[in-house]
Amino acid sequence: MVLWAVMVRSSGCSFPACCAAFSLMLVLSGCRSPWIQCTIANHEDTPVSLVEVNYPGGSFGVQTIAAGASYHYRFRNLSTDTVSIDFTDAARHSHTVSGPQLQQGQEGSLRIEIEPGNRVAWTPALTAAR
Repeated sequence: MVLWAVMVRSSGCSFPACCAAFSLMLVLSGCRSPWIQCTIANHEDTPVSLVEVNYPGGSFGVQTIAAGASYHYRFRNLSTDTVSIDFTDAARHSHTVSGPQLQQGQEGSLRIEIEPGNRVAWTPALTAAR
């Protein structure tokens, strides 16, 4: 950062121009964080409600997923642990199903499919972050 300040002072460029150059430098350097794109697909004939996914370092949820519909969410995995899903079926029965273990820093996709009979299929396509 000190080097950056010295370069700005010596080049005589304006503050907005320097900010733009710094932003461009960040973009070109490829700075990015590892994310997991999660899709929850409801293959039941009825909606599921109170859907919550618990992953290492956090959770997310949605009130209802209609029959045949999907819900998408992107998250950053902050530690190593097992992912799970909680949901309530049309008969108001609550279900909790554990899934695969996620490793800190992984990226890719995770598909969670709620199938007939309240079974859950997990399809992870994850790699270690680059």
